[in-house]
Amino acid sequence: MALSILFFLLYIAVVVVIGIVSSRKETEEDFMIADRKVSGVQVAATMSAGFFDGATLSVYLAYIYLYGMSASWMFVGSAIGFILLRRRYAMIIKHKADEVQAYTMPEYFFKIFGKRNGLMFSFLLVVQYFLLMIVNFIIAGKVLSLIFPIPYYLSVMIGGVVILSYLLLAGFKAVIKTDFFQLMIMFVMSLTVAIFLFGKTTISVAEFNPIALGAGNLVGFLLLGSIGILVAPDLWQRIFATKDEINLKRGLGYSAIILPLLAVIISIVGLTTKQFFPGIVPEDALIVGFSKLLPLGLKDFGMVLLYAVALSSSDTIAFMISSIFTRDLKNYTRKFNEESMKKMTRLLMILFVFLAVIMAIFSQNIIALGLSMASLSLALFPAILGSFYWKLNERAVFWSLLLSFISVILIFIADKVNPENASISLPVALVTLVVLQKVLKKKSNITLEEAKLP
Repeated sequence: MALSILFFLLYIAVVVVIGIVSSRKETEEDFMIADRKVSGVQVAATMSAGFFDGATLSVYLAYIYLYGMSASWMFVGSAIGFILLRRRYAMIIKHKADEVQAYTMPEYFFKIFGKRNGLMFSFLLVVQYFLLMIVNFIIAGKVLSLIFPIPYYLSVMIGGVVILSYLLLAGFKAVIKTDFFQLMIMFVMSLTVAIFLFGKTTISVAEFNPIALGAGNLVGFLLLGSIGILVAPDLWQRIFATKDEINLKRGLGYSAIILPLLAVIISIVGLTTKQFFPGIVPEDALIVGFSKLLPLGLKDFGMVLLYAVALSSSDTIAFMISSIFTRDLKNYTRKFNEESMKKMTRLLMILFVFLAVIMAIFSQNIIALGLSMASLSLALFPAILGSFYWKLNERAVFWSLLLSFISVILIFIADKVNPENASISLPVALVTLVVLQKVLKKKSNITLEEAKLP
């Protein structure tokens, strides 16, 4: 217990100090977008940390527990997404964002698709990432209640207080700096635990069957991984904040290597847990592995590091969805100006963290929430990809987003959420966009022809 308290207090001290140091001489632009000057290793660290959090780890190890190493297709997909983004789209996004001074993804598309679609992007992204924040708080709460003999609800509340302690001080600048610290934690945690467990387990050859997931789930994981990277609003916000093209390409390239490497290392935890605890609920594989398989000392160290990882993207999400609201208020009303953005974002961060904490206390379905969030990211893909190549009809974009959102809701209500079904939002969005794009274009041409008639 004494070691757990020591490690926990050290973690709290580090993130609070980062917040205090980052807040010194901070401008409005620093708070909102890190002054668009993120460079060096921080670029790769902040991009990687955002995609290796508690929610991702929990869902990933649940599928490792069920299907063995074939679940790693999830991170193969992520690597593909980073490579595609680096080679084709990141520079387009960066240059356009700098040109229009966009702070968030919805604000970027507000400039391209108009007010109604800008609001639709805001709605979908806030719902999507609010679900992810809930999952991270659930995992953080479970971990902390195992470290200390305190109730789960209190553990969740402590997680909310921890991230607000530095977010309110320095905003996005604090997010960038804590991401570097948290990525180092991930490497230390993953390597330390994997090295200890590797010599204590005998992994069956069957666990390395690359298609054990089944074709549908395999394709689903590839799509969720690759497309999830391409349309991730927190990654876009990091692209906006990067200093220049060189730093951006390096960061994306390193991230394509870092994430699969971490995934392979941490998979040992899931496979060992499966061997020693074959009857547990799969989504508990992450926490059971760390709490039951490690000896005293290493267990205390590993659990506190796991807690830090579980909170690693909650700060980014809280800031991101708050800044989406803030920028929307600025763009769609006349009551707010640039000077009020910092104050409004702080108030919204408190509100969203409070709501996420409440929902995490009463809902603990990690896999369904996590995959529903990923499914919503697929709904955005056709419109986002199409915007790079064609001038899309605003009405076609709106209905593509709306109908694909409804498809996700129906799957969630029917309790049919899995990697294969979660992919259905992609064809719904794509077909709706293509059909309406052609129909509305044809209708527009007929109207123009009629207008030319005497």
